[in-house]
Amino acid sequence: MKQLISLIILLFSLNLAAQPDLTKLDGKISSNERQRFELQGANGNSSISTSIDDDFLRINVSSDSLYVASLCLCTSDNEIIVLHASAALGRVNYERTTGQIWKSDDKFDWRIREPEMTPEIIQKRLEHLNNYGWVANTLGMGTGQDAEFIIRKDLFESNTIYLAAGLMSRADPENIIPLPAKTAGDCADFALVAGPPKPEYSFDPKKWFKIDLKD
Repeated sequence: MKQLISLIILLFSLNLAAQPDLTKLDGKISSNERQRFELQGANGNSSISTSIDDDFLRINVSSDSLYVASLCLCTSDNEIIVLHASAALGRVNYERTTGQIWKSDDKFDWRIREPEMTPEIIQKRLEHLNNYGWVANTLGMGTGQDAEFIIRKDLFESNTIYLAAGLMSRADPENIIPLPAKTAGDCADFALVAGPPKPEYSFDPKKWFKIDLKD
């Protein structure tokens, strides 16, 4: 009962017009939730889909039981953001140097390891979203087959971005699953997906999924 009261207080304390309902960020994508998303692509049993509103880009990844879901988001001509969800959440930024070569001195700074759906942990995820511009479920939550990302649109410099993913499954963790299947390139590099990432990669974002944030 105390947890229920705390949750009600938490929900009333949020500006629901500007904040997503993180009580639904549980690592379980229902059939009703899937209907609100647009499929971007699939590779075997793995798929990635998106939904856009005024404030947020939502990205759902589904696959056979997952260890890691790693997203690459090209947010401008010179920046790629890598968002990592596994037992914890991490982010690395890459900057273009010349041609298709992108470099970074970043390492993953792991956060939000708790799998619980208590009001306190939901509030912690909300704070992560507000402080860092994104949040996701960790893969110890829900079915272990679904990763749900919520990203603030003001994290992006352009209304057009490019998206790719690299997935690590429990069944075959040595073989990273690329999305798009043929053109994800180094976004599906093992070290980038598993960590620690290499300081330099060759990315060709124009071959990834094109997302119009004005939709």
